[in-house]
Amino acid sequence: MKGDSPMTRTERIFYLLFGGYSLAQFFLAPVYPLFLLSRGLDLLQINLILAIYLITVFVFEVPTGALADTAGRRFCFVLGCATRTAAFLLYSRTRSFADCAVAEFIDAVGTTLVSGALEAWAVDGVQAEGDGHRMEGLFSRAAVIGRTFLMVGAVGCGYLAERDLRYPWIAAAAMFAVTGAAGAALMHETRRAARAGRSRRSVAGTVQDGLAIVHRSPVLLLLCLLSLGSAFGAFPIHMYWQPRLQALAGGQLRLMGWVVALLALASLTGSALVPRVLRRAARESVLFGAILARAAAVALLAGAGRLAPAQEAAFGMMDPVYAAWTNEHVASAERATVISVRSACIMLGGALGLVTIGLVARRFGLQAAMGVSAAVFLLVAPGFVLLGRAARRVAAEEAMAEPVPAVATKVSPTALG
Repeated sequence: MKGDSPMTRTERIFYLLFGGYSLAQFFLAPVYPLFLLSRGLDLLQINLILAIYLITVFVFEVPTGALADTAGRRFCFVLGCATRTAAFLLYSRTRSFADCAVAEFIDAVGTTLVSGALEAWAVDGVQAEGDGHRMEGLFSRAAVIGRTFLMVGAVGCGYLAERDLRYPWIAAAAMFAVTGAAGAALMHETRRAARAGRSRRSVAGTVQDGLAIVHRSPVLLLLCLLSLGSAFGAFPIHMYWQPRLQALAGGQLRLMGWVVALLALASLTGSALVPRVLRRAARESVLFGAILARAAAVALLAGAGRLAPAQEAAFGMMDPVYAAWTNEHVASAERATVISVRSACIMLGGALGLVTIGLVARRFGLQAAMGVSAAVFLLVAPGFVLLGRAARRVAAEEAMAEPVPAVATKVSPTALG
């Protein structure tokens, strides 16, 4: 069977780079809000710092995706890793809100350089090597690899942070540097990707083409809007659970690492189940059920003060399907740009949610804020039914392309969806 064929060279390299990059960018997940609090920021200010990151990513995501389509995916990936290395080293020396804001801006620019580039490189490489089977399985395997690295890194981060909260930043910076060096040595542009890049008039022209593709495609447009809505509800949750848990645990930072590892394991389980679930249920049904599970889990967190692994398992099932649907409706020449359009929507939704729900938390408390997040998930859910209908209308007209995992943002992969 085609699905049992050996991994291609591109797949092996992609798994390596995706795993290393995931380890570096999520290494700080257990203590990121706690580090910001240690610099003298309050609960609203830590949300504003992450909002700066997300807004910057929103502004630069599509132009840098277009840059990857024109200048080359390897170039952007390596430059992005170098930029994030510098940002993390700078972060280790921050002392105030302004210092954190500067480092966050630089880190956000580095994130945008990588996000669309790595995905597009992998899709083009696998296609060029003649592997034309559906890639939800590839996406799920990469998600499993990324979350495995996250679990190992989270536990290590917790113990390292107990020595000094600055040390995890330095360790993650070294990981970015190693991953960028590996990308420079191992990534090779396919001829098709190179030709596509040369044929574009400019970065601005590529941006316009990518936005036009999303606007013309009901499936891509709905995917972007649903991603925005989901991110609005999801990001604030992942800035507030650590401070609450720290108060209960008496400041034991190692516990934060183990909790993040547990949540990542739940998400990993969800990703691993995707191929089996999709044999029995339509994509829109999977997404609809998963978003309802996230709403229920967040409501439990708000009412009972308990972290529910169920919401992480739901995310693990949602992200592979999101990425699969996105990649199936775009050609190689604009793939990095269109992937970046969806990522930009996630960033915008997350930033709006952080500010809005952050204000709710300041005025009414964390329980009320989490209740708002759960309500947002419920409002988003019917959109997946519409997405399924739109996809069925165009299914006969569009060729299948291979999806790969999106490169998530710095808080935790569970903040997406």
